Amino acid sequence: MTKPNGIVTSFSFRGKLSKIQTKKKKVKYIKLVTDEGKYWIKITKKLRSKVSSLSRGSQIEIAGKSKQHSKTGKVKYKAKTIIVIPQDAEQANKVKTKTKTVSLLPVFDTKIKSKAKVLICQKSNCWKKGGEKVYEKLESTLSDRGLTEKISIKKTGCLKKCKQAPTLVMMPDKARYSKVKPKQIPELVEKHLIAEN
Repeated sequence: MTKPNGIVTSFSFRGKLSKIQTKKKKVKYIKLVTDEGKYWIKITKKLRSKVSSLSRGSQIEIAGKSKQHSKTGKVKYKAKTIIVIPQDAEQANKVKTKTKTVSLLPVFDTKIKSKAKVLICQKSNCWKKGGEKVYEKLESTLSDRGLTEKISIKKTGCLKKCKQAPTLVMMPDKARYSKVKPKQIPELVEKHLIAEN
């Protein structure tokens, strides 16, 4: 069960290893650079040996749990799985074929909530302040989880939060969010659209 001060969800990133932070010669965090941004990710004890053998610039795919603080909006990431992506093109194709059949995040196979949909303001103020990027991230997140057919994204008129744009509403919970960033979308989808087991 989720603590009232945060939202716990799953994440999956693919990118380049930028930094490894250690404490008392033990790997604690890594910095991952992706197309969407830079993330500091905490490393579990089981993964320390795997990470310590990596070099900066290594291409990796990493999955785990994230926790978003409900008041500050700050997200903390903790790794559960790391897959090294070979630099060689032939090997990369083999890995791609292999990883297509492996689900890193089985939580995505859960049922969706009844009447789940997302309302997003498409007025120019919201759109210019990042609404379009949020919309694109919503589309890609639903597509990645195979939910495009089951969950609709409806562009709406003004949601009366112009100064706090972009704004969206997650149904059926009627949860309204303002100043939404694309990186928050996976957590919001998990919290409001995926049904509990």
